[in-house]
Amino acid sequence: MAERSQGSGQSGQSGRRGPYASGVARREEIVRAALELFAARTYDAVSLREVAAKVGITHMGLRHHFASKEELLTAVLRYKDQISLTPDPDHQVSGVEVHGLDWIRASIDVVAFNSQQPMEIRLFASLSVQAADPQHPAHEYFVGRYRYARELVAHEFHIARQAGDIREDTDVEFAAQTMLAAMDGFQIQWLLDPVHIDMVDAYRHFLESFLESLAPPRDQP
Repeated sequence: MAERSQGSGQSGQSGRRGPYASGVARREEIVRAALELFAARTYDAVSLREVAAKVGITHMGLRHHFASKEELLTAVLRYKDQISLTPDPDHQVSGVEVHGLDWIRASIDVVAFNSQQPMEIRLFASLSVQAADPQHPAHEYFVGRYRYARELVAHEFHIARQAGDIREDTDVEFAAQTMLAAMDGFQIQWLLDPVHIDMVDAYRHFLESFLESLAPPRDQP
């Protein structure tokens, strides 16, 4: 903003925009290459030199964009979050604001989207296990991500409980944990045996049964 206020002219801004855009594109290229390598061979097995070679730049060229492997991993995880269809913090599903039971049911769309992203899901699954080690560079990321996800889902179960769509005695925190565990569990089974496991259909059946078990008692005639 300071450079713009000094008024070097529109042509000067255009000149700066070119190299900047090129640098952003190069960073994204590096991140995508790292994502592919990390997903195929695990984070620990891949070196920065291998990532640089895949992109077609030198090791020093890559270090110009990412000073360390840990910094690159952070960028990869953020990139995955950007392209993943996770429940929107603004509660937008197909452009429509939803809450409560509708929001929970929309998680089927999340699983369906993930089924089209096997590389990203493979990376997430493998890293989440490795990150159980407190010394792993992705440990804090996964701890924070799961904490946020549990709170987000529990909040929507709370809204559903207030609306009378699920029983008043529902433990919303436990319901959130169960729902997330099912999503991750079906994803792992699908990664291991995609021919015989349809994780979208499996999760849909689970969610229908789970919500039915939480439904308030029906009025007797």
